[in-house]
Amino acid sequence: MKKDLRWLLAFPVYAIIAIIVHEGSHALAAMAEGARITKFVFWPTFHPVHFGYAHWYGPTTWFTMAAPYFSGLIVFLVALLIVLEAKPRPRWVWLNILIMGMALPFLNSALNYGYYLAGAQNDITKLVQCLHPMAVHLYFVLTMLLYAWGLYYCYFRKKGPGLT
Repeated sequence: MKKDLRWLLAFPVYAIIAIIVHEGSHALAAMAEGARITKFVFWPTFHPVHFGYAHWYGPTTWFTMAAPYFSGLIVFLVALLIVLEAKPRPRWVWLNILIMGMALPFLNSALNYGYYLAGAQNDITKLVQCLHPMAVHLYFVLTMLLYAWGLYYCYFRKKGPGLT
């Protein structure tokens, strides 16, 4: 498990991948709803602070705001099936599936939901305005519990390839 910590050095790469997936989900959903993407930024900006952003022109529904969280759930479920059923080897492949497919969706939801709860204006603020607030909160609580269970089960209980 100590060797797994070296993958923390790749965090900037994982963060950029997470931003591309999050903003790309917004962009794809907006295009599916007929909007035109006017700007797509997948690196952090500091005036104001954003991890990335997508701007579009045209009407969209709540689905465009929710797209990163739906796509995160789908990616998580696919990664969970791969880890549990395919048991990929070598260990670095298994670990990267766990990180990108399971940990990143969890971090995306947890960070954005945490920012919302702290009073930040973000995707979740818009979702709560468009949908029933209880449905939004229930979705985030249930998916984050699922993410936490899946990560715990796959990493600590199953231990993955290469560990006894």
